[in-house]
Amino acid sequence: MFSNLLPVSNTPFYVSYKDYAKTHFLKDFEKKYKGKQWEKTEASYMEDLRRLRMPNNKTQQTMQVDQLRFKNDCWIFKYDFRIAGTNESTKSSGNRIIGFIDSKANKLEILLIYGKTDLPKNMGETAYINSIINNFYPEIDKLF
Repeated sequence: MFSNLLPVSNTPFYVSYKDYAKTHFLKDFEKKYKGKQWEKTEASYMEDLRRLRMPNNKTQQTMQVDQLRFKNDCWIFKYDFRIAGTNESTKSSGNRIIGFIDSKANKLEILLIYGKTDLPKNMGETAYINSIINNFYPEIDKLF
């Protein structure tokens, strides 16, 4: 849940993957879930993320998202999603997206996409997220 709500707008976010997320995380999902199953999953979460701040969209007030950092019109958040065609809930699936929002620039960038089983055994989820942001996204880390 966002403790600092995004400003409401009728303009959807421009959503994109950062290169590191594509090369280190996205490919694993594409290999594991072939064809239509992954295409439907990706289309679903991309649409949810685009509409995150639109009127009548209550996603940012649900347990599906967790605000991790906020400062000046910028957010880092965790978004839970499930794979299309499975019976798992979004929370219990263990699939996560870590996103960065710059609301003034109208952009949402996907920094990480992972399953909880992908986490290192010797590190908690929050520590893992922070280490990736610190090491691979220093320009974003400096904003907070």
